[in-house]
Amino acid sequence: MTKINEVHDFWNSESCGERHAEGNSEIERYNSQEQTRYKLEPYILNFACFNDFQNLDVLEIGVGFGADHSRIAQSGPKSLVGVDLTQRAIDNTKVRFELLGLKSNLKTDNAENLSFEDSSFDAVYSWGVLHHSPNTEKCFEEVYRVLRPGGFAKIMVYNKHAPTGWMLWLRYGLLKLRPFIGLQKIYSSYLESPGTKAYSIGEARLLAKSFPHFDVSIELCTGDLLEADAGARHKGILLSVARVIYPRFLIRLLSRFFPIGLFMLITVRK
Repeated sequence: MTKINEVHDFWNSESCGERHAEGNSEIERYNSQEQTRYKLEPYILNFACFNDFQNLDVLEIGVGFGADHSRIAQSGPKSLVGVDLTQRAIDNTKVRFELLGLKSNLKTDNAENLSFEDSSFDAVYSWGVLHHSPNTEKCFEEVYRVLRPGGFAKIMVYNKHAPTGWMLWLRYGLLKLRPFIGLQKIYSSYLESPGTKAYSIGEARLLAKSFPHFDVSIELCTGDLLEADAGARHKGILLSVARVIYPRFLIRLLSRFFPIGLFMLITVRK
């Protein structure tokens, strides 16, 4: 089983989104990262509905480079707390907040064992984080624990049935003469940090079984469509050729009839 320190070391080498930070000054780097983030993933804004956090006590789990966290802060929450497994992410987000004149209680923490009392928050937000934890089920239990009755959480985890997974299977399974390797092993070994997981909708419902309200939708990401950088782990001539011949129209068409796409957007209410 993947250990939490392996996940920590992977993300402490580069915060999520940091590669999109460009410019000669700190403020230029943060602005460019934010612009690129919402250009590549515009559905974040529709899903998060950051104004919904106004006048609430809010926790974000996994602040990364701080773009979403700054949007939450700008919505006018009653209080805001941001946690991340890595000090690098906390430091990056602190600098962003100092430059923008925003406030948040930022600190390192472990999503499997959050350092907050029961019923501490009205809302929890987490984009693309909990599937990296060795014990994702425990993370969902912690979200439930720290939420107040009537509170809600917006969480993105990876969907198992996605073109990204199929392409990784072709490259690291079929082309390496390992056709029987499962998708879960593929995600764990070849997508981002060690032990990364992806879930079917049914499996996600089990993760969130404590919540009486569960709503889910699936989105194709730029990785599913080969429309952006595939990440530091995936380079080479094969990927370049794939970008040219990739049937994006067909993938988009299929997504209208089947729940395919890497991003599973979950809204739960306690």
